[in-house]
Amino acid sequence: MRWRWDQGRLAYFRYENILSMAKVLCSLDGISLNVQEDLLRSPFERGTGLPFAPSHYKVWRNYARVFQCTMLATSVDNKLIVSELCQNLAGEPPFSSDEYLNFVFSHFQYPFPAFKDYNTIQKPTFPFVAIVKFLMSRKGVPVTLDDIFSFVIGNECTGLESVEEYRLLRETSRTPNGDELRQVREMLAFMSQSSFIRWFDSQLYIDTDDYEAVLSTLIPFVLNERSGDPARDFLNITSLSNSVMPLSFDIDLKDRHVSEIYLKEGGRKFVSHQKIERSPLLRKWYFKLHPTIECDACGILPEHKYPWLEDRNILELHHVLPLSATLNVSRTTTAMEDLRPLCPNCHRSIHIFYKLKLEELNIQDFTSKQMAMDVYESAKRSVV
Repeated sequence: MRWRWDQGRLAYFRYENILSMAKVLCSLDGISLNVQEDLLRSPFERGTGLPFAPSHYKVWRNYARVFQCTMLATSVDNKLIVSELCQNLAGEPPFSSDEYLNFVFSHFQYPFPAFKDYNTIQKPTFPFVAIVKFLMSRKGVPVTLDDIFSFVIGNECTGLESVEEYRLLRETSRTPNGDELRQVREMLAFMSQSSFIRWFDSQLYIDTDDYEAVLSTLIPFVLNERSGDPARDFLNITSLSNSVMPLSFDIDLKDRHVSEIYLKEGGRKFVSHQKIERSPLLRKWYFKLHPTIECDACGILPEHKYPWLEDRNILELHHVLPLSATLNVSRTTTAMEDLRPLCPNCHRSIHIFYKLKLEELNIQDFTSKQMAMDVYESAKRSVV
């Protein structure tokens, strides 16, 4: 089986851009795609800030697979029809990044209605679930693209197997076919937006030991009866009412300070924020790139203020936009510029500042990345 994705469009698969596209798509739901004028271009360019090149092609013609692989929309009788998932992402509050990604991981399958050779005979394969289970079987050892082709794709894994079965896989001679290498690489970059997956230096890592909790959110959704109509099957696959598994899992915060766990109040979902900030892998990579660094808020250089620490780094990583789990830490697609090193006191204090500012504005979450940046800078300026 050939593994497929939509290559060369990584920016359109970033969570915050998916949210923007969902809102535009919902505003255009039901619009005719069979007219001479491109009715999508202006709303998309205005509503997302993304280019939809080339300009001489209609947006739907060139980006239909993006909208389908992100599980946002399809076409029925030449009309744009959005999915239930898209309606959720356009609403308030939408799924968190982890909830959205877990839904896609468990629902995206081959054969998939986005592709021209869609058929109803082939047994389903869930590539994202298969990759996660393979990672779990390696017990913390990272995997490469070659590993995924040789062990997972070469053994025709479907994602329906147990983790134990993945431990027994043997190496095969399976190698990428044509542009398959690039397509699977971009699938891994998309996956790395998850709070428990990292793609760095051409290797994929799993960044949690709580495999049971993760697996509870990644139960493959098997479409019992395929109609053969790609649009109808797409809408069934992306239907929220057909999904019965939980899409998020809690992280054990029993050893956290009270000021650090307020982010779970009021139904707001900041689990991925807490997970990202405490990722040992992320910490390792960040401080490898910044070996000598001071607290971004108070300016303390720990090794100077506390000489007994020697080379022990007590700084923590703060993600400026709490709900952003779009942490593609590959060298070509990175969100490390969204991170700030903070001493423990400043870190806890800035979280409290966030909480107070949101209460003052009477909102539950930042409405944009820029808003979070502005609030963070305001907190920094307020440090005495």
